[in-house]
Amino acid sequence: MRYEPNPKHKEPWQRGARGSLCPPGIDAAALLAESVADPDKPGKRYATDGTLAYCGHEHAPGCWHGFPVEWRSVPEKLRRQWLAAKLVTRRTVREHW
Repeated sequence: MRYEPNPKHKEPWQRGARGSLCPPGIDAAALLAESVADPDKPGKRYATDGTLAYCGHEHAPGCWHGFPVEWRSVPEKLRRQWLAAKLVTRRTVREHW
């Protein structure tokens, strides 16, 4: 897997660009390496930095880009696994629901 950034998630001044902005200093390649495949949708992966949830999309074979998502977008099965493993707290999930 190789991470390729998408400028619309980094540069808010792009005219007509849509998408959530990645926080500064985030190690996207490391998040991709630690990400978990969506059990229901091939070509999608999810990861967390302990606060935010991130979704990765395969936009070309072996090439991925990702962006922050609300916790409600993360498959319930993955959310439960991360809560049980204490990778994230219920409070954090509620704050970013």
